Amino acid sequence: MNQNCNIPDHETDVEYLCTNEQCRDFRIFCFKCLQNEKHKTHIKDVQKIKDFGRQYINKSDEDLNFELEKNIDQIQRLYFTLKEELKFDCSISEEELNRLDLNQLNDLLCSKIKFRKEKQSLISMISKSAERMIETIYIGLQDFSQQYFDRPAKKVQLEMKTLKYELINSIKDEQINTFAFNSTNTLMIGGYDSSKIKVFEFKKGQLKMIQKLNFHKKSIYCQYFMKKSNEFLSGSCDKTISVCYLKDDQKWDIKQRLEGHQGGINCLLMNKNEDLLISSSDDMLIKFWVKDNDLWECSQTIGGHSSFVSCISLNETENQLASCSKDNQILIHQYDKDAKFWFEFQIIQINQWGRRLCFINDQIFVFQPEMRQQMHIYELDKVNNNFIKTKEVLVGVGSERKKNRGCFWFFPQQYVQQQQILINKNRCCVNVIEKDQNNEFATIQSIDFQTKVIFGKMTDNGEYLITWDDRSGAIQIRQYLD
Repeated sequence: MNQNCNIPDHETDVEYLCTNEQCRDFRIFCFKCLQNEKHKTHIKDVQKIKDFGRQYINKSDEDLNFELEKNIDQIQRLYFTLKEELKFDCSISEEELNRLDLNQLNDLLCSKIKFRKEKQSLISMISKSAERMIETIYIGLQDFSQQYFDRPAKKVQLEMKTLKYELINSIKDEQINTFAFNSTNTLMIGGYDSSKIKVFEFKKGQLKMIQKLNFHKKSIYCQYFMKKSNEFLSGSCDKTISVCYLKDDQKWDIKQRLEGHQGGINCLLMNKNEDLLISSSDDMLIKFWVKDNDLWECSQTIGGHSSFVSCISLNETENQLASCSKDNQILIHQYDKDAKFWFEFQIIQINQWGRRLCFINDQIFVFQPEMRQQMHIYELDKVNNNFIKTKEVLVGVGSERKKNRGCFWFFPQQYVQQQQILINKNRCCVNVIEKDQNNEFATIQSIDFQTKVIFGKMTDNGEYLITWDDRSGAIQIRQYLD
C-alpha cells in the first residue's frame, strides 16, 4: 500500500495494521509509529498489511458463520428426531385390541392419556423457547438493518460507487405535494399544498414559472401530464379532479371538473392510449373514467378496501391493477375484455400496510411497507397464477431531524424503463434502486433528506429527479450522472 502515514512528520509509507477490538489509535500506521510505542499494549494484534489483507479485508467471518451453521444443524437434527419420536402414539391394531383383557386395556388407556399430556407439555415448552429465539433473531435483524447504511464498511462501498443523482439546483418555494412533466420534459407542473398549481418551463435543470392556476379549493394531492395532448389533470383534497388544457393563446385553463369521489384524490394514472383514467381516494374507492365526446365519464367504481386507497398501479399489459391501503391488504384487480369490466382477482394479506407499490412488468410488482428497511418483491406464480412475495430488498430509511407523523403520503413509486431504475421514497430517504436482467434489485443510492416530508417525481427519461422537502423548504433538482 503506497500511502503515506497520516502523521505529517513521519513521511513514510504505512506498513502495519491493528485488529485489537479495544484499540483507539488509528489502525493503519507506519514503522515510526511502532517505534513510538503506539499499539505497544497489544502488539500481538499488529500485522503487516501485505500478510493480512487477503486474509481479513476480503474474507468473511468464517469462524462465526461456522458456529452459527453448527447451531442450526444441531437444532434441525434434534427437531427431526423429536418429530419421529412424537409420531409414536401407542398405536395398536383392532385385532390386537380385541385380544387385550380389562387390565391391559386400562394400562393402554392410561398410557395414551399420559403420553398426550406429556406431548402437550413438551410442545408448549418448545413453543415458548422458539418464540424467544424468534424474537432474539428478529431484534438482531432489525438492528443490522437499522445500522446498515450507517456502517463504515457500507459507507466505503457506497463511496466507491459513482453517485447516480447529483444536486444541481435548489429553489426556495412553499410546500409542493406533487410534480408532473410533459412528454418532452420541457414543462413541469407543481401541485401546491395551498391549492394552487404552477406551470414551469423546464430546461436543463432550470425552472421558469410561466403561469399560476387556481382551479381547486384545497390542497393538490396528485397530478398527471398527458403525453398525447396538451392537457394535464390534478386531483385535490377538495374531492375533485380538474382536467386542464392549453388554449390557443398559450394559456392554461380548466376544461372539465370530475366529481364523484367522496374523499380526497390520492392517485391518478392513465393507460398508454390515454383513453382510460383511474383514480383512487380517501373514500376507499377506485373509479374508472372513459372518454365520451372528448369529455370524461365514470364507467365503473370498485371497492374492496376498508381504508383510504393510497396507491394504484397498472401492469405492463394494462389488464391488471394493484392497489394498497391502510387495511393491510394489497388487491389485484383484473379486466375482463368481453364484459368490459374490472373485477377483484386476488387479495394479498400483509403484516404491515404501506403507501407505495408499483408494477415493474406483468410478472413483478414491488411494495414498500410503512417505514420498514425492506422493500418487498412480488412475482407471479405461474402454477396458480397468483402473486406471491419472493424476496426483500434492503432500502434506506434515513435519519429524522424534524419530527412529524408517519412516513407521509404522496410521492408514489416510479419505475423508469429506460434506465431500469425504481424511485422509492421510504421514511426520510429517496432510494434509487436498480433492476438487472435477472430481475434482481439493488439499492444504488439513498438520499437522506432528514425529514419524512418529501415529495417528488422523476422525468420519464430518468435524467432528472425533482423533490421538495420541508427541511430545505426548496425544490431540489438532481441530475443523473453515469
